[in-house]
Amino acid sequence: MIPKIKKRMKDMRIFGKMFLSCLLVTLLISLISGGITYYIASEIILKKTVMQTEETIKQISENYDSFMKLVYNKLDYLAFNPTVQEELIYGRPGEDEEGYYSGTRKLKRLMVQMFNSIHMEDMEIYGENGKEYFCSILYQAPDLPNTEELKQTAREGMGAIVCVNDIGTSGSLQAVKEIKDILSMQSLGVLRTSIRLSALERIQHNVDFASSGKMILLDDNNEIILGERSELTDRADDLFVKWDDSFRYEMDNAAYQVVYQVSEYTGWKTIGILPDKEISKSIMPLQTGTAVAAVLGILLSLALSGIMSYVLVRPIKSTVGALKKFSNGDFKVRLEEERKDEFGEMNQVFNSTIQKVEKLLEEIAHSRVLNKEMEFKALQAQINPHFLYNALDTINWMAHKEGKDDICDMVSAVSSLLRISISNKEAVFTVEKELRYVKDYLYIQKTRYRDRFEVIFDIDPEICQQLIPKLTIQPLVENAIVHSVEVSREKAELTVEGHREGETVLICVSDTGVGMTEETRKALLMEPGSTDRQDINTAHTGLGVYAVHQRLKYLFGEGYGLTIRSSPGEGTCITIRIPFQMDPEEVYARAENLVERRPENGLESSDS
Repeated sequence: MIPKIKKRMKDMRIFGKMFLSCLLVTLLISLISGGITYYIASEIILKKTVMQTEETIKQISENYDSFMKLVYNKLDYLAFNPTVQEELIYGRPGEDEEGYYSGTRKLKRLMVQMFNSIHMEDMEIYGENGKEYFCSILYQAPDLPNTEELKQTAREGMGAIVCVNDIGTSGSLQAVKEIKDILSMQSLGVLRTSIRLSALERIQHNVDFASSGKMILLDDNNEIILGERSELTDRADDLFVKWDDSFRYEMDNAAYQVVYQVSEYTGWKTIGILPDKEISKSIMPLQTGTAVAAVLGILLSLALSGIMSYVLVRPIKSTVGALKKFSNGDFKVRLEEERKDEFGEMNQVFNSTIQKVEKLLEEIAHSRVLNKEMEFKALQAQINPHFLYNALDTINWMAHKEGKDDICDMVSAVSSLLRISISNKEAVFTVEKELRYVKDYLYIQKTRYRDRFEVIFDIDPEICQQLIPKLTIQPLVENAIVHSVEVSREKAELTVEGHREGETVLICVSDTGVGMTEETRKALLMEPGSTDRQDINTAHTGLGVYAVHQRLKYLFGEGYGLTIRSSPGEGTCITIRIPFQMDPEEVYARAENLVERRPENGLESSDS
């Protein structure tokens, strides 16, 4: 699968590749930025919703506390009221119960004043004197099956108000308090009131807590006061251990955000349960906005990708069209060079290349004519060497017949040099063979200059069989004669010495001539035609020394070649540096390539 995709991508047009690349980049940027924005915004909304819920739960819890404080204050007022204290201490069953100013009637009027039918179902006092006092919108006291238990609970509270969750028995909360004599702290009775659950429910209704949110109210024993039983109420002992907190909880295959507050006054736990779907409703506008932005981003990405791909591919198409015309032989095709970008640079290179190719083709056509002429001259040149050899042999025979041995030796030396200079059969010689031709050359120069110079040979026999390119030492000897014999009025001395130093062979050709300047010395080994070399003002061009240096570097490597040591008035020493006993087969192979790279047209021109 992956190789097929790679092949398709490879074969796809550049426009398609760029379009897809730009589209993917813009889509990734849009999706990543949109996703990050949505995540951050949704987290902010979630936190804000939780904070609002926490505030709501806190407000409801405080309202419960205010409600219970109101009820408890009424109970405390009744319990410590002097009228109630006096009636419970001195009142006896059947005594002055109906008189307006009787203790019983006074106590009942107080109960009526403290009674609130909105908050309470009834209010009742159980006196230790055997009398019971009742107040309610009903005409008779309720028959509670757990009255004695409630009294006992109140007595265990030792004067404190105790709220009993009696929903399972009486259907309401029971608040009980033991009434004690203020002076003797003796028990005078028990005060009880039933708290309406509807009053507590109205507290919830007065607070906005989401349309689908749920409320649960637990007492200090984690028993339900308001709300439905669920997994949360069953695990209340484990979940609601702090004074206030919020957490996420899953039950019945749904997720909820749970927020709770524990009252420090009553110990009741006010719990708010908010479904995640309720929170999602508040995030819905954000989801819609993000989706719209994503669609617009995709459309904009398509448009921008198309435009960018067209702008980038159009110059490439122009170049392809120009190349097709060029391949069909149209050398006049040109591309616009006004652009300053990379395409403009490419167009400039293309136009320049076309011009060079056009010029090169003209040169090739012209060279074909010259090659025909050169072939003709080459045929003529094949005759001239044989003619010269025959002519020199005839001169040598005539001189020998006349007894002119010196002329015979001169002709033999010239013939030998001529034969080696125009022969292509051998590219390398041994040092011993090279020196024979050097001696022939020196014999000719000796005849010419007579006693104006003297030559000393000092060659270590160990290097006599060392291979070197032919005509390597001879141009250096000729250079020495040019610098010493031709320009000096005094007798010059030439020295040719050679020896081995480690794995290197050194052959030095020195003279006692006029020497040369530092600029001339450096320029001798520079490429012909360079600015520094053109400044050399000598009798010769110095091409022989440069050619020898280049042949040695090609044959043996960059670390080898010629070094020149010279100072004005102190003569010149040129040293040949080559490796000792290099592999002969490698030397011959490189030498053959060297022959193919340069023409053999006779004795090379000597040097400076």
